[in-house]
Amino acid sequence: MRNRILCAVALSATLATSQTTLNVVAAPGTATFAPGVTGNAWLFNGTLPGSTLRVTQGQTLRVRFRNDLPESTALHWHGQPVPLGMDGVPGVSRPAVAPGQEFVYELTNLIPGTHWYHPHGHAMQLDMGLAGLVIVDPANPADDPPYDVEQVVVLDEWSNPLGGFYTGHLLNGKSSDGQIPIAVQPGQRLRLRILNASAVTNYVLALDGHPMTVTHTDGGRVQPVVVQALPIGIGERYDVIVDCNNPGVWSLAAAAITNRSVTLVRGVLRYAGQTQAPPPANFVPPNLSSGALLSYAQLAAYFPVPPISPAPRHRFTATFAMSMGPGGMVHTINGQSWPNVTPFQVALGDVVELTMVNTAASLVQGLHPMHTHGHSFRLLNTAGGTTQPPVKDTILIRSSGQPGSTAVVQLVMDNPGLWLFHCHNEDHMASGMITAFEYLGDTDADGIADGVDHEPTTAVPVTEISDMAADFAPGASGDVSVQWTAGQLVDLFAGLSELSTPLVFPPYGTLVLDPSSAAFFGGAWANASHRAIVSYAIPNDVGLIGLRIAFQSVGLTALPGGFRLGTAQALTIR
Repeated sequence: MRNRILCAVALSATLATSQTTLNVVAAPGTATFAPGVTGNAWLFNGTLPGSTLRVTQGQTLRVRFRNDLPESTALHWHGQPVPLGMDGVPGVSRPAVAPGQEFVYELTNLIPGTHWYHPHGHAMQLDMGLAGLVIVDPANPADDPPYDVEQVVVLDEWSNPLGGFYTGHLLNGKSSDGQIPIAVQPGQRLRLRILNASAVTNYVLALDGHPMTVTHTDGGRVQPVVVQALPIGIGERYDVIVDCNNPGVWSLAAAAITNRSVTLVRGVLRYAGQTQAPPPANFVPPNLSSGALLSYAQLAAYFPVPPISPAPRHRFTATFAMSMGPGGMVHTINGQSWPNVTPFQVALGDVVELTMVNTAASLVQGLHPMHTHGHSFRLLNTAGGTTQPPVKDTILIRSSGQPGSTAVVQLVMDNPGLWLFHCHNEDHMASGMITAFEYLGDTDADGIADGVDHEPTTAVPVTEISDMAADFAPGASGDVSVQWTAGQLVDLFAGLSELSTPLVFPPYGTLVLDPSSAAFFGGAWANASHRAIVSYAIPNDVGLIGLRIAFQSVGLTALPGGFRLGTAQALTIR
């Protein structure tokens, strides 16, 4: 009888919206930094940096992620206002993905521009090579500036955490000696999509012999600004246009923001027909060492954005500090270290003004690239004024006493949940420099508060499995946990296959499990902690290794229709 629910849904459903499905696998591998120079790494799809994921605005991006690493991990979609359950922060949005297991990220309402994906909350994983770009092309190509040639530029430092023969800085996964030149023709317009994927280094980038015209920051288009050198904090992205009107072979050089007189890594721009040797790896272009830097104050949004409000609902202050504790350096926001923090409490629709104040005077340790999850912010005190402020998701706050040691931003709270606000320096984050925005209320009326609901905008049961590899071996036992309304019955269905295209069945949810091969697996009542637990035991048979079982929950509810289809989650015996 229970299986008829799934069959009825399948008969009444409609196709999901336009979508692109891409596969991402995280696994150990080997990176080649230069000819004959290799090192061990953890890689997305076997490359450093990882595969670039590209879709068009308006499409849903489904990423089938498999974790073949020896430890759990998750994917954070930096710069995209995804639903909380897709944000990739273990313990906040979903459990991490266990070794040998998978998770399908469903990313909707993607905003155009240059963004990226990386692990979150797992020490050293970003250092080991796990980062890749997400490019969302605008639905209307005319919304982008014209260009002829495109090149991604991913900056990173390599600290050799897994062993190998190279320690230093990388551009597109290569040392200076391993660079493949960017090839251009005279007269072409070159678009560079630049990402700082470093764990601890804030860079300055310059192209010898050429100014750069900044067209985007953190994915958002801005009024063009011509600069000689570009500071780029950890996690920031800039798109620039280069007018290729100076034939030659040129250095695209990066230095630390704290020492512009030393080139850490450089790429090469080569015009057609130019055969001379590239500049030496240690060459410091004049505009890198002394060219005028881009300032946030120069930026203004290109397209209309919500104006700065003279009367925000909340005014919060985030004060950054650092001190030496018993275990080493401690970094705090408002005197607190994660997870022992008091979140900024907000409600759906609030306009929040946040003032960031840095009290750390160290020129190196005092730099804080601050990032908001699930939201972008509008930056005050810029060329955009109150009507066209630039929109960003990451901002580099300078050391106390330096220009840029404070900043004021406004956010529209339009994405319910519990969202991190943190420094993107991995050392600072690991030593506590994280707090959160916590939404009050229950947006989807499912009886689970937004601050703890793993799907706060959609009233659906959330199906989850363990992040421990041992729970999926032959002979092991474990639980499938479903987050749902306390006191309501949850049924769990299992099958060996899923629909190639999920079917949407308003208002009941989305059918993922193939009902023709699904069977009732078990049921449980959701407890006071909003958890329905269905246990399993795997036979002690090595012949089962590799068997993949998909689960989807169905929860009863007092909401219209009487039940809701839950999210799907696969389990693979390893």
